[in-house]
Amino acid sequence: MPTSRRSAAGIDVGGTFTDVVVTGGGRLRAVKVPTTPDDQGEGLAQGLRAASDADVPTVAHGTTTATNAVLERNVATTVLVTTDGFRDVLTIARQDRPSLYDLAVVRPAPLVDREHVVTVVERTAGDGSAVVALSDDEVDRLVAAVAALQPESVAVSLLFAYAGPEHEQRLCAALAKRLDVPITRSSALLPELREYERASTCVLNAAVAPVMRRYLSGLRDRLPGTEVTVMTSGGGVADLATVAEFPVHTLLSGPAAGVVAAAAVAAAAGHRDAVAFDMGGTSTDTCLVRHGRPEIAVEATIAGLPFRTPAVAVHSVGAGGGSLAWVDAGGALRVGPGSAGARPGPACYGFGGTKPTVTDAHAALGHLGDGRALGSGAAVTLDRAAAVASLETLEGFDDPLTAAEGVLTVVRATMARALRKVSTERGVDPAGLVLVAYGGAGPLHAAALASELGCTAALVPPAPGVLSALGLLLAPPRHEASRTVMACWTRDGRPPDLDGVYDELAQEAKTHVQGRARRLVDCRYLGQSHELRLDLNPGADIAALLDEAHREAYGYSMPDETVEVVTLRVVVEGDPVLPEAPRDWDQGEAQPERRRRIGVGGEQVDARVVDRAGLSAGERLTGPALVEQPDSTTLLGPDDVAEVDAAGNLVLHGGAH
Repeated sequence: MPTSRRSAAGIDVGGTFTDVVVTGGGRLRAVKVPTTPDDQGEGLAQGLRAASDADVPTVAHGTTTATNAVLERNVATTVLVTTDGFRDVLTIARQDRPSLYDLAVVRPAPLVDREHVVTVVERTAGDGSAVVALSDDEVDRLVAAVAALQPESVAVSLLFAYAGPEHEQRLCAALAKRLDVPITRSSALLPELREYERASTCVLNAAVAPVMRRYLSGLRDRLPGTEVTVMTSGGGVADLATVAEFPVHTLLSGPAAGVVAAAAVAAAAGHRDAVAFDMGGTSTDTCLVRHGRPEIAVEATIAGLPFRTPAVAVHSVGAGGGSLAWVDAGGALRVGPGSAGARPGPACYGFGGTKPTVTDAHAALGHLGDGRALGSGAAVTLDRAAAVASLETLEGFDDPLTAAEGVLTVVRATMARALRKVSTERGVDPAGLVLVAYGGAGPLHAAALASELGCTAALVPPAPGVLSALGLLLAPPRHEASRTVMACWTRDGRPPDLDGVYDELAQEAKTHVQGRARRLVDCRYLGQSHELRLDLNPGADIAALLDEAHREAYGYSMPDETVEVVTLRVVVEGDPVLPEAPRDWDQGEAQPERRRRIGVGGEQVDARVVDRAGLSAGERLTGPALVEQPDSTTLLGPDDVAEVDAAGNLVLHGGAH
């Protein structure tokens, strides 16, 4: 039975392709169109037109607009307002080194230079009381000083504003009367402790606010009458008004959607523990899924700049289908992090690219057939001769096919390290995980990587190339409200009453999203400097929960220590467009089975080429084989086996299994 509930589209903008999944009125349909980097909205509209002839009333969107703005430093001229004496808060940062033994390491420059930091004479204590009052004259002086710098955006982050927001509120109100620019108040965005991380998050939000507002305004004009939501880093979607005010929540928008879908696919196949493996055009994203939920990071970074908003704990490396292969000064073959992008793209796409990429290596080895389109709506056919010619430019190889094998070996080593980063390096045995492979290029490497890591199996969903777009339809409307409280939870039976704060946070979150409220708490043993985040049922013993979580994370607990409750959180989630991973995909008509000579493991072998649309539940394939579909291709080596499960996934096992 189809799982579609209402007509809607999930649209994910990647570095190379924009993916669209449309549900409603029958089976799900997926298309891929080239991304339009100068204006992502144009590619979005093209994809929507290619996917559906009728108007789609609901669109869930994953965007890299804010991400790209930070990575490219194409951000607004921003002024930071902070407490007197803390002008260098962004420059001093934390006293850790990005690379411990690199004497030449350079920290990323703050988004706001020192000349654009304006300090104000005021001081709030840790309990929220005013130590130095904020006078009306000081407010007037501050506003004049900020206006003189002609900012495009303003960030206001005062010391201890999370405990007492009154000074920030007065300053922001006065600035809004004088300036017609976005103003970000830290106590509204992130009412939590740690002044550097709060200031950095506030500045990131302010710096991308103007570009995001322009983009969202253009989106409204392109999609009049359409309800548009945007994917946030925390694994949910938010309305345009919320995103326009707090765009920092979209910095990991794209990867988050894919992980949400990977968790749903694994659950539908009976696996609550998994590792998500997304290989797209420009990068590979990995994330651990435990107990059916993607792991949420306490803190994330972008371009070396920290931000403390809810974010799916994704680890990314510059290894995608468009990653460039090159030989370094020592004669070693390298792949990435540079990418051919959407234009000119890999040489085999025919858009003018001449440098070898991972996709060119696959094309040269026959993994991608000549003249085969890369997806409905994507006017791209593969030119194997151009791929071979590009690989011939790599020095040190006897022939281009040997170079192609080398490229795949190097890129797989990079991806294996990324997968270990979120599994074995976290103390999680991959033998208990299923590898969910997606992205346009992920299934080409799924079997090899699952075998190398020792995973239970690899899962390739029915539409792996557009899984991030599907994730937008599986992601619930989500909002998180938080507040630092700094309360001691003693073990003598007299814990502090936190229910009142939780009720206020729930009320705040439900002004954005109507749905189920979930309580969380960041806590630690008294004297520690970092917290563990715990799910909390009403009436639960926080001390007992921390003891258990501390043992799981670090191997021991301290049951005699007082517990410090640092920050309370409430997450409210509504109902997604799709309640579960769908099975009713429109795969088109199956092509007859054929055979092709391909390169695998340094040898040329005769492989079956099977169309995904012709496979049904219970079928079994043995390698060497290729399973082709409009959005991706799955590669099976000579010792690999694939079975189609009841949910339509390809379940891959290596020869050792």
